[in-house]
Amino acid sequence: MAEALKTEPLRFTITNGITMDVEITKSDLKTIVSKASRDNKFNAIKNALAKDIPSYLKKGKYLGWRRVVEGKHEESAYFTYFDREIGIKTILAMRKMKNGGPYKPYAIIDQYTFENNVGVLKKGTPL
Repeated sequence: MAEALKTEPLRFTITNGITMDVEITKSDLKTIVSKASRDNKFNAIKNALAKDIPSYLKKGKYLGWRRVVEGKHEESAYFTYFDREIGIKTILAMRKMKNGGPYKPYAIIDQYTFENNVGVLKKGTPL
């Protein structure tokens, strides 16, 4: 997938809990892969899942959304989260870009990171 994204971002609309206009670039995938955990098995699964974000969004469960932490991710309006279990629980963080921009994949994290860093999610359709 990354090679195909060199010349043209992947754009699609999906509804799973919420409706999202998604854009995926090679840079987005590089960001996901670069966020490594101490668990090599999780990293291998995360990197495989990053190759097919559309499938993850179709098969994952919408967990909710949260506002951006003040002072961080100034270009983002908020984050949404989806989970999927494939031998291990994974959570995909999608960020909604400001000013009507698309949703973009940001990270695939493990349960521990999610529970200790994300906080309480709001249910339903974001702002």
